[in-house]
Amino acid sequence: MEEVAVAFEQGGLPRMAGRIIGWLLICEPPEQTSDQLARVLQASKGSISSSTRLLVPSGLVERMSQPGERRDYFRLRNEAWAELVRARLDQVTSFRELTQRGLTLLADDAPSRRARLEDVSSFYTWLDARLADLWTAWDEQRPRTDPSKNGQGP
Repeated sequence: MEEVAVAFEQGGLPRMAGRIIGWLLICEPPEQTSDQLARVLQASKGSISSSTRLLVPSGLVERMSQPGERRDYFRLRNEAWAELVRARLDQVTSFRELTQRGLTLLADDAPSRRARLEDVSSFYTWLDARLADLWTAWDEQRPRTDPSKNGQGP
């Protein structure tokens, strides 16, 4: 679990948020209260609260309630992984479009001035095309969730 925490920390999240993700990936039941998270992760309730407040808006973790209970539970959203990666990789398309606009603006300039931008544009055009193929393949083969399970499992 600590390795998961460190990996997410290297990606910009606090280590405790990574620990929560690591635990939510393997815990049973898949829904955990703040108290359960604090106990198993040996963390303060304040640290758990701060981290879940960061994770819930990201869309990776969702807050839920159980009928008849006043406390909140946290769980990973099944579809969140692909959604998060897709959002980050959409930046490839945006940057490709930006470099192409730059090349249009520099259309009449010397080739030496355009060379670096052409190189970057060429790479992002190539990458964007490959990513589109990957997303199509993923959408065709990914497991579908059963809506009656509230997003938890196929």
